[in-house]
Amino acid sequence: MSKLTDLEQRILMKIKPKHEEYELLQTTFGEISSVINTVLRQYGVEAEVTLQGSVAHDTWLSGDRDLDVFVLFPSDWTRDDLEKKGFPILLEAAKKIGSYELRYAEHPYVRVKIGDVEADIVPGLKLLDPSKAKTAVDRTPFHTKYVNSKLTDELRDHVRLLKKYMKAINVYGAEVKTRGFSGYAVELLIIVYGGFREVLSEVSRWKPPVFVNTLGENITRDFIREFRKKYPDSCIYMPDPVDPMRNVTASVSLRSLSTFIIASRCYLKNPDTLFFEEETELNASSLYKSIIDRCIIIIAYNLREALPPDVIWGEALRVSSTLARILGQFDVEVIDYSAWTNEKSLAVVAVELDKCELSTYKHYKGPCIIHDEDRVHNFVRKHAGKGFGPWITDDGCLNSLDRRVVLDVATLIESRWLEYTVSPHLKTVKPIVTRLNTNDIEWLIAQGAGRWIKNFVLKTPPWMEKCIS
Repeated sequence: MSKLTDLEQRILMKIKPKHEEYELLQTTFGEISSVINTVLRQYGVEAEVTLQGSVAHDTWLSGDRDLDVFVLFPSDWTRDDLEKKGFPILLEAAKKIGSYELRYAEHPYVRVKIGDVEADIVPGLKLLDPSKAKTAVDRTPFHTKYVNSKLTDELRDHVRLLKKYMKAINVYGAEVKTRGFSGYAVELLIIVYGGFREVLSEVSRWKPPVFVNTLGENITRDFIREFRKKYPDSCIYMPDPVDPMRNVTASVSLRSLSTFIIASRCYLKNPDTLFFEEETELNASSLYKSIIDRCIIIIAYNLREALPPDVIWGEALRVSSTLARILGQFDVEVIDYSAWTNEKSLAVVAVELDKCELSTYKHYKGPCIIHDEDRVHNFVRKHAGKGFGPWITDDGCLNSLDRRVVLDVATLIESRWLEYTVSPHLKTVKPIVTRLNTNDIEWLIAQGAGRWIKNFVLKTPPWMEKCIS
């Protein structure tokens, strides 16, 4: 393991939790555990209240106030039992603990807040063998046991550095909105490669698809072949040591992987604090001059129902990619597209185009004389009188130049919203469509989307300037 540089030591001093932070989280966990155990006794149910995740691994960052509290019920319970018998107990406990909200993943769980600390209270099963897992949650205690058996105190600090680095370059988090690396994946990278810069050195040489050997000498070519066959769409493969046929990095997108690779090359050539600084929002005035003479369209949906965050992100991102594909049919070059949601009441899609005004006429290339007679006559019938044409070209094909009905792209997007709003929870919500202006920027900042719209408008991440120094 390489020794941390002075720069890395300075970053570590800032991100390593202080003694009082440890005390706060341990005290809060004790309070939550006490309430849950009291309610469990009232119902006559035996279950173990455990602490999991980065706090249990001691790889969390200063300032984080998140606890993963897993309540492990008897192993002979079914998934249905967890939802119908276990979850109501946790919900009753949450009501006694403080403010709470319901959350949904593979099955329901509760998020509670005590002071500055948030805790997810999650039902699972207490198993002796991870291969018997009935839900994804059931593997988590085995992850904790594995990570704690492999990480030394020094390696835990390297994990913290890598987490902070990956947060700053926006590739940390397996949720749909990021499609990056989970905390467990970061820990496995440190375990496999042995240190912060060792990971970056390996990553700098990666070329997708990437395979990270977390199984050591136990791995075989047949296993690798079957593993890749199980995850045909993955760009990076990382077997879970606890459950080898599970790909820990299945959710990582090619964009996140590429960002990780390029940033790692740049950091190794020119280390800088920029690689550890999470981006801040800009004032609206700082973005005004950047949108002049650019065509950026904003499509905003006001949600009609509460949905799990991953569902909203998934649907908003699907709308953005569908819109980009449809716009290509109208001779519009899509430069970039993205989506954002506040995970409660609002979803916003942004597209940047090469132009906001279409040409007056659209050129259509039709069938040739060698094609079916009906196709030829249908083309003539469809395009006659629409502008100029149809006419017959030198190669014996029909062409036409038709006058467009709509020239403004924002109006076109607004009129065809049903074609790209294909997501089930958005397709009944007519969006508000505008060309990005100063009022929109101020509104987006007020909604909490300032960082997102800044990144979409400016595009180049701050750390990238170190790639050319």
